[in-house]
Amino acid sequence: MKKINGNTLKLIACITMLIDHATAGIMLPVVRAGFYPDSISFDTLNIIYKILRGIGRNSFPIFCFLLVEGFIHTKSRLRYALSLLIFGFISEPFFDVCFYAKNDVFNINIFSVIEQNKDLLSNKCNVYFTLLIGLLVIWAVEKVFDLVKRYNGNILISYALAILVAGAGIYAAEFLNTDYHGYGVFLIFVFYILRNYSPVNIIGTYLSIISLGTEYLALPSFGLLYFYNQKRGRKLGRLKYLFYAFYPVHLAVIIFIRCMIYG
Repeated sequence: MKKINGNTLKLIACITMLIDHATAGIMLPVVRAGFYPDSISFDTLNIIYKILRGIGRNSFPIFCFLLVEGFIHTKSRLRYALSLLIFGFISEPFFDVCFYAKNDVFNINIFSVIEQNKDLLSNKCNVYFTLLIGLLVIWAVEKVFDLVKRYNGNILISYALAILVAGAGIYAAEFLNTDYHGYGVFLIFVFYILRNYSPVNIIGTYLSIISLGTEYLALPSFGLLYFYNQKRGRKLGRLKYLFYAFYPVHLAVIIFIRCMIYG
């Protein structure tokens, strides 16, 4: 029954993320500005908004799961981390303008929008930084486990130190105000710790987030993870960076469409 490979999961995550971001980046500011048909009531729009954002909740758990898989199987963890860092910096202005700008949001000149909202945008970080912190956490946890094992240490010491490392990562995510905050890092940590215990890893990670706002709506994504076949899918070579680029590109397109609707 397990027939879903890593590339399929990435595609599903990208589609659900696009739905979520288009709703937050186009529908929300457009409705706030009053640009919607009089024939549609505000209550109806509110229901549609919540449904679409609920669909979008399914993307992040898949990305976290695939991050752990990538960490385990990548040939270069340093290159993996640098890719997240580089695309994080590339994505940041688009992320800020798309979701957090309050003034001049329909201006196609992104630099002008940033200038108009610099006080609002200065303390936000996009999801790439959350994923990067999560990657560094599980990398450090692996080193901790290896070190304690080398010196025949107690396994309880390993897990105690691992929890301290995870706590530091969670604090870093909260301090930097990254997207999905500290619980995003925690989710990656739990996926890693329970990676060899299917389906406990899926159940455990879902239970760890159901009390966080609307994140319980991510249940379908955890169901999909159960059908993961432990295979990456077709090798993409350098085309794999298209998945990295999808994030800033789709945010830029959302901003453009938002401005065109206003125009």
